[in-house]
Order: sequence, then C-alpha cells, then structure tokens
Amino acid sequence: MADNKFHFEIPSKNVRIEKYDKSGFSPAVPRISHKEHGEKLKIEVLKLKEVEFGKRDSKYTNDLFLQLETPEKISIKSQRTKIEQLGFDFLSYSPNNISLATAKIEKSKYLELESRLDTYIETPDAVGKTYFAPIESISSISPESKIDENINFENSQEVDILINLFNALSPKEILAISGTIIDELRNYSDSIRQKYFQNGVNTIHCKIQSEHIPKLVSEFSTIKEIKLSQFFFVPQSTPVQALPGDIKVNSPLSKSVICVVDSGVNNTNGIMNGVVNSTYSYLPPTAVSACYEHGTFVASRCVFGDDIEQGVVAKELTPYCSVADLTVFGLDATGKLVGPSDFDLKTAIEDVVSANHATIKVYNLSLGAPIPVKDFVVSDISKLLDFLSKKYKVLFVISAGNITSLLGNFPADHFASPNSRIGSPAESLLGLTVGSIAKHTNATSLSQLNFVSAFSRKGPGVDLGIKPEVVAHGGNILNPYTFSTRIATYGISKDGKSLCCDVGTSHSAPLISQYAQRLFDIYPKADPNLVKALLCHFSDARFIHDEISDTPENYVGFGEPLINHAIESHNNNAAFIYEGKLDQDNYQYISFHVPSSLTSENPDTSLRIKITITYDPPVNPDNDLEYSESRITASLFKPTHDGMATINISADDKYLKPWNPILQFEKSFHRSYLHGQWDLRLRLYTRGKTLPTYLQDFAVVIEIIDDSNKIDVYNDILNEFKEIYKRIEIRIAA
Repeated sequence: MADNKFHFEIPSKNVRIEKYDKSGFSPAVPRISHKEHGEKLKIEVLKLKEVEFGKRDSKYTNDLFLQLETPEKISIKSQRTKIEQLGFDFLSYSPNNISLATAKIEKSKYLELESRLDTYIETPDAVGKTYFAPIESISSISPESKIDENINFENSQEVDILINLFNALSPKEILAISGTIIDELRNYSDSIRQKYFQNGVNTIHCKIQSEHIPKLVSEFSTIKEIKLSQFFFVPQSTPVQALPGDIKVNSPLSKSVICVVDSGVNNTNGIMNGVVNSTYSYLPPTAVSACYEHGTFVASRCVFGDDIEQGVVAKELTPYCSVADLTVFGLDATGKLVGPSDFDLKTAIEDVVSANHATIKVYNLSLGAPIPVKDFVVSDISKLLDFLSKKYKVLFVISAGNITSLLGNFPADHFASPNSRIGSPAESLLGLTVGSIAKHTNATSLSQLNFVSAFSRKGPGVDLGIKPEVVAHGGNILNPYTFSTRIATYGISKDGKSLCCDVGTSHSAPLISQYAQRLFDIYPKADPNLVKALLCHFSDARFIHDEISDTPENYVGFGEPLINHAIESHNNNAAFIYEGKLDQDNYQYISFHVPSSLTSENPDTSLRIKITITYDPPVNPDNDLEYSESRITASLFKPTHDGMATINISADDKYLKPWNPILQFEKSFHRSYLHGQWDLRLRLYTRGKTLPTYLQDFAVVIEIIDDSNKIDVYNDILNEFKEIYKRIEIRIAA
C-alpha cells in the first residue's frame, strides 16, 4: 500500500481557538401615543383570552398559541429579543410577511400580561414600552392559514390528510389532545392512525370529508396544520436481454450493507440471493404483496454499479456489498402498484433506522412525490429524514425525481417550468440528493455526454440552496421525449432472468449510495459530514445546455463524484481532512501546509486551493422559514512577508448559502504568498431553540493542487512536513 496516496488527517495540534466578541441590536419602534397603543393591545388580549380559553383543547395545555405582528415593514425577527421579555416564545415566521410570526405563551404569563399592559397604559413614561411598542397586534391564528391550500373544504369530498400538532407541546399534552381529536374524528372517519415521531412531530392520519376540516381546526388551537397526504411513486423498467444461464455471482467484496427503500428486492431470483442481507416489509395498507421490479433494479445498481452489462457479457458479477430490503411499495389485489403515504413511509424508515443505524449507514431512496417543492416549505418526510440523519449519524441518498413528459420547448422552456423542480423528499437538508447526467448518446438524443438528462429534476432546494448536490449516470432520452434502450441504464430484472433498462434519477442515486458506502468502509468512524464532503469536493463539473440561462448548480450541483479521487490523491494534488466540533464563543483556526515546491517564486507551478466544509445543523420542524438552526462561516488566511493576510474569494469561486450545510470555495494563487502554514478560520452562528452549549459537528476537506501538473504535491508534503502529517492507512475492498 506504500504507493497509495491516501489523504492526510489534520492533527489536533494544528487546531486552535480564539474568542470573539458578540454584538447586536434591534431598532426602536416609535409610537405616537403609547397609551392608545396599549389600550388597543389590551382589547386584543382580552378578546383572544375569551376565544382561546373556550376551545376544546384548552384544558389540556398550559400554553396559548397565537399570532404576533409588528408594524408594516418592520421585521418581527429584529424585535424578537424585546418581545420575548413579555413571556412570548417564538415558534415560526411567515415566509410571506416579515412582520408576522406564530408564538406561544404560558397561560399564567398571559394573565400577567394584562397587568403589565395596565402599567404601560397608565404610567406617564409608559413603563414597558421597550417590549410592547414593537407589537402591532396580538390575535388568534386564523383557521384558514392552518389548512393546506390544495384542500377544497367548500365542497364535500373525501381527502387523505395529515394533522400535525405543534412540536412545542409536552408528551403528556400531546397524548391528551390527540385522544380528544381522534374522538372527534371518529364522528367523520373510520380510517384513523396516529404516531408520535422521534423528531417531535405528532401526526394523525385519516380520511375525512373535507367539509368537516374547518370546524376541526377552529375547535383545537394546538393543531399546527392540516395538509393533504403525499403518495410516493416509482417507475417500471423494460427487459432487453436474457441473462446467460451460467452467469456466476461472487460473494460481496465488503461486509457492509446499504438499505434500499423501495418496492422490494427479490432474494430468490438466482442473482440477488446472496446479496439481500435482510428484509423489512412495510407494505401500504391496501397492498397484498411486494412488487420487486423497481426495487430489484435499483438494488442491483447499488451493488454492481454502472458497469453491470459488462459483467453480464463476462458472465461474472461481483457485488460490492449486501443490501437490506425495506419494502414500502406493493401490489394491490388487482395487481396495481400501490405507493406509501407520508405516514407509511415515515413509520417504516423511522423503525428500520432506529433498529439498524449501528450497522447500516447508507439508505437509498429512489422514490419521490410528483408535486414540486415550494420555497421554505419542508415536507414531513424530509423533516424526519433530517432528524434521523443527525441523531443516528446515517446518510440518506435521495433521487432528485423525474420529469415524466416534455414541459415546453426543449431545453429552455422545458426546464423553466415550475414542474421541473425537485419533489419531496429530495429537499431534505441533510440528505444527499442525486440528479442524472447522460453517458450514452446518439444523433437524436436530447443530452450530450455528461450533460444533464432531460428528465432530471432541478433545484434549488426549499432554502434556495444547492439541490441536487451531485449527479451520476441515470440515462438519456431521444428527441422529442422518447425512451430508447440504447441510451438507458441497466439493471437486473425482478426474476433474475433478464438485463433490464430504464432511465431516471432512481438509477443514478444507487451509484452514489455505493460510493458513500465505500467511503464509510474506508473511514468506519467517520461522520456522514465527512462522506458528503468527500463526495461533493471530489466532483467534476458537469454541464447544462447552452440555451439554459439558469445557474448550472441547480441542475448538476457540484458535479459527478470521482470516487477514486475521493479515496486518494493523484499526481498533482494532496488533500487534508479534518472532523471537529465548533462552539458558539470561539473562532476555530485549522492550520494546513503548502510545500515549498509551490512557492510563488517558482514560475513553473500554479497553486490552487479548494476547500469544502459540511455540517449537520439542528432543524426546527415548526419553523420552515428558519428550518436550519446553525450556520458556519469560513475565512482563508495566507502567509505573507507582512504576516497572515485574509484572502478574498470572488462569488464565482465559491458556493455559500447562509444556513445551508455545505460551503465550497477555491482560489488560484500566482503571487504575494509564502509556502508553509496557512489557516482556515471557522465561526458558528445559531438561531431558534439552539442551546448556548450546543457544539456543531463538521468536516473539512482541503485540497492543494498544482494546476501546472509538474509537482508531486503529495510526496512533497509527506517529505517536508512528515513530523506533522501521517498518511491515513486504510483498507480498500479488492
């Protein structure tokens, strides 16, 4: 293994902290007459008390849930600290009105509010004006704002809905309130299920006539939202070639396991027998059996990769690892494919991840809902995936979704359609979302080599951050929008007798799942942050059609991961990796070194430094607008003759979206720098309910590159700084 150039691990002695000063202020809100303002608020406070104390769930909770508003054009977030002094606890902000927020307050503090208002009204200097002046109004939350806009409750029709309570409720309160709501629902529905998920979301799933929904919402103030249940879908593949009867299937190279969340993997078809490690059946309520077609195809690409047809020709297949089969799609009594609802899918994934997270780190989700996501609206399933990812340190690899028909003139109008955007759960903040690029082309194909596939859904994510993060081969289609076996992807049929072909991001995602598993095998103690950082960092740029004016990152993300580069360095580069924790009081400086062979005085070299940072912020399922609750900022410092100097990175050379958990930037250097120690400085910001003691896990990849291709950067670092850096010795499956 002496010739392998495995990445360098930055030692802890290269890391130091430096305390920084925190500062901030909120502007004052003027009032012409504090007395009149206070009297107005007093009327609203008394009215709200009369309404809310009379609701059916009032006796089961110690809190009131309400709406606060600041004057027009004054951000309520800027006044939060003042208003909280009155006892209010902010839960979420409106994505459409900067002055509007949902909050709660203990009933005892609400009663005290009345006397504090009296003091504000009656005292000459308006005691309490600092806290009351920012509030324009206090009111109940309108029932209509809690109901999904896609539910027509004016006409009687049966709808499949999810009822979510506020996460701020205690488990005891949730138990009592859920029971009362379910008792009420039994008057209208025979199909009711309820579950308290680990991320604090209590969901009641039922079928009900839509006309009853407004009454239900108006009687229970603790209901956060009522939304239509989503149902998830997978496409089907086409057999193209019979497999040879004497094909040999070897044992997996690795003992690791990828969980395939899909329609089932046939473990008795002669090909996948020794590959399926375990099966977990969570069929939808109306399904009577598994389907196997899509799931077997996807699983075969997880373990055999993109070159499966070459193995078929050679009559020998070697799986990289095994799979766990989590079956969530099935066939009903008529043979129709049935997909899971949000509730079904959440239940299945939570159960299996909770039980297997110690041994299964990668979960492939080649599925999705057809409805495009909306800005600052996070689906229930994505909220759960993000929670499970952080709690259990697992990685969800998710397909971006498919555009099933031409949406306009290709490519500009087609991709400009709102229906080309990713669908749930591809917006998962901590998941790794995968789009598709073409690898096979012909004269009439819609995409050329390494261009985004015509069917691959695009970003951005709901936070307007990068989605998909990466792309892989998912197939190509012909003009005008026609499937062709010649330019598709390949996988194993459900009966194991045929090589099948299909196109879709369902078939690019499994390739990335295998890459992720290979990195977990190489770094068995690694956090998913490091695996994501390596995959996103060592990705080659991929392309979009010239007619598209949008930013490429919304289509191809950081590009296509090069797994061999993610594992080890090559002739003209070297990479440092580091995993750490950030506190909220200190800068963290991470030092790395540039060899003397890359000095600015050497005209034969061209230094470039590329850095990727990933982290897993806590998320707030009650507040979609401020869903991510932590943010990392980064600065790069170079050594000069006058000391360390901050480096300015242009917008074209960096990806940085505040509160999005991936940062990437690079910079080429030609003068005014020295070799030796350089510094990366990180700082953590938090918001929402994050405790002051919270520590943020993160991973960093720092790559030193000679763009002239004349310097053996890796060995130069190894020789010059051998007392600091040691090559990470790892084992790679043959």
